[in-house]
Amino acid sequence: MKYYLFLSFLFFRLLLSSTLDPIIDEYQNISSIYAPTVEDLLYLQSKLSTTYRPIVDRMLDTAFIPKKFKIIGTSQHEKPEAGWKAVNCSSAEHENCIVLYSSFNRNYPRGLKRLFHKIVNSTFRGHVYYRIGGWPNMEEGDLVLAGVPFAFKVSSIREMKRLGYKRVLWLDASILPYADLNMIFNLIKDRGYFVQSNSHDVGIYMNSDSCNYFNITMEEARHIWSCSAAIFGIDLTNPTTAPIIDAWYNAAKDPYAFFSARSDQNALSIIIHQMGLAHLMWPADTLGEPGHVKRQTLFLMDRRFVKNIED
Repeated sequence: MKYYLFLSFLFFRLLLSSTLDPIIDEYQNISSIYAPTVEDLLYLQSKLSTTYRPIVDRMLDTAFIPKKFKIIGTSQHEKPEAGWKAVNCSSAEHENCIVLYSSFNRNYPRGLKRLFHKIVNSTFRGHVYYRIGGWPNMEEGDLVLAGVPFAFKVSSIREMKRLGYKRVLWLDASILPYADLNMIFNLIKDRGYFVQSNSHDVGIYMNSDSCNYFNITMEEARHIWSCSAAIFGIDLTNPTTAPIIDAWYNAAKDPYAFFSARSDQNALSIIIHQMGLAHLMWPADTLGEPGHVKRQTLFLMDRRFVKNIED
């Protein structure tokens, strides 16, 4: 059944591969989509790095991101790695989980490790998973999303869902928690999800093809408020909010939906809006920067640390 579902997914995406995204053809050339070898990842990386993909041009100022994205490093020491740790709880507990992912770009691996150690040494109660390189949830075929910008976020959450966790918090490698993480998980449990708003609408970063997937116009997109996808928590037991993940994943599988100038962020914002949950966003000023902490700050975003090495 799993293989059949993968073939069905691949068939529909192949319909557009010759003109929009030829990278889709390359998944047929690796030994296993579910358990790829290092050689498979190196092959896929070479294609991601060198293949001209017209769909990527729709991302405008962020088009460079998928063109340089590294699922495996360039040196023999940069092999994919993954791990997890139970923090202030037993290994059998599956209540709360934080999930982290980093590509091999810039200083993101160091940012991830800094964040991992901060969580491990905090009062947080739950499990924390990390993955550097490779791709999350390959056991369910999610590697086919490696060419979709920032789809590693929804794949990471899907992996934690498959492992049986009730509540999951995604954190970008640039993030530093400022508030008590247990309090954040209480918010996730109470409200069903946690996300912070941006200071702009979705429309300024959208295109008509991405809008068409969500059955909205460009004008309607200008009235949908954007959220920040750098931090996203979900209660997978909540029947109202848990469907966000399936909707986000289905959008990632579409040939157009994630290929806008703010890819996963735009998709998530529209999904939250269409589900009538946008009123539960936390204010934008609860996300700060190092040296700019306010009374209401919950997280810090340290972009300078993770971007101080050129690709």
